[in-house]
Amino acid sequence: MTTTTTHPRTPSPERRRRLPAQARRTQFLDTAAELVAESGTDAITMEGVAARAGVSKALGYRYFDNADDLLLALHEREMAEVGARVGAAMAQAVTFEDTIRASLTTWLDILAERGAVITNLMQARPVSGPVERQSREIHASVSEFYGTKGAESFGLTPRTATAAASILLSGLNGLIDCWVNRQMPRRELIDIYTTMCVGAMQALADQPPLIGGPSTAPH
Repeated sequence: MTTTTTHPRTPSPERRRRLPAQARRTQFLDTAAELVAESGTDAITMEGVAARAGVSKALGYRYFDNADDLLLALHEREMAEVGARVGAAMAQAVTFEDTIRASLTTWLDILAERGAVITNLMQARPVSGPVERQSREIHASVSEFYGTKGAESFGLTPRTATAAASILLSGLNGLIDCWVNRQMPRRELIDIYTTMCVGAMQALADQPPLIGGPSTAPH
């Protein structure tokens, strides 16, 4: 009588690395962050992220509807971390100037750590519509926050101060360019930007704009 020896089946990599749902979702987000940092948001596909993570594409669809949903979740996570750290840094700020310096210093710290991920997410093309919409919502919310601070500190109307804050926030791209590409010192850039913010709010307080007045068109 011949005896047949059976060998236990080797478990698949996914079975060997079975993770709780939340840990697996975090793995997908971490993997997506690596790809965004390396190649931008265009590199994000469900197949590509799953391959980098060493799992099947089908597994990714348990946690995200599609690549845009994955990018949106990654953007939410990164911006939440930014918000928490900046908020903590501003907790001890007293003046408007202190608030700007504290938030900008922390923002640059974060960019030094995770700049490639964050800047590539912020530059996502319209194909990632949900990320683009969320970025606009965050910009509006942050503008309102600093606008409220500016209105309280300089006696401006909330409308004027919020508009000024929105314009100044858009200038952060220029600051980042000067830091990364022109190799300007952080301290100098923080001084320049803070002086611009305080000076702009003070100038508006000294000479308020004619909000709601007739516009003057060039002849």
